[in-house]
Amino acid sequence: MVFKRKKKLTAIMNLKALFFPARGWRRALEYLSHRIKRLPDTPHRIALGLSFGVFASFSPLFGFHFLLGAVLAYLFSANLFASILGTFFGNPITFPFIATISVRVGNLILDQFYFIGDKSNQNEKWEFNSELNSLGVFEKFLIEVYFDKFIPYAIGGIICGIFTAFLVYVLFKPLIKSYQNRKRKFKK
Repeated sequence: MVFKRKKKLTAIMNLKALFFPARGWRRALEYLSHRIKRLPDTPHRIALGLSFGVFASFSPLFGFHFLLGAVLAYLFSANLFASILGTFFGNPITFPFIATISVRVGNLILDQFYFIGDKSNQNEKWEFNSELNSLGVFEKFLIEVYFDKFIPYAIGGIICGIFTAFLVYVLFKPLIKSYQNRKRKFKK
């Protein structure tokens, strides 16, 4: 085969390449920026697609970020390829920060609006805990993960994702527009 490697990469080498690209992070980021700038679409649609991809990166549904970004781009007539490129905002380096911030924001919001000083909630919480004792270990684990991590992550991810997507849209739309205008001038 023409494009096959002479030396096959081991699993450790693939894992290393995931965190440290062979040609460096700078080159990888430059490549992504060139791909975004060269998309043949309006600056609005490209920036909107990019922002939907970034928004999808804040979702707790790992593995479905590409799909979520693509569906949002399709529903709002944004650039599909830009949304897929935007999902690269969530990567092994940024996910710990995204998850930490999202869970903290979600917990802060749930603490503010769910337990607003009502004493009856304490009794309900105790009754819920006594119902948990009758469940098996696996069911307890699922319920605790769902209420302690997934719900706060989802709520915080939506809020942080909207904020970050808005920033990405506001920052990238003028950059893409100026690049496309400059490119048109050089073609003439």
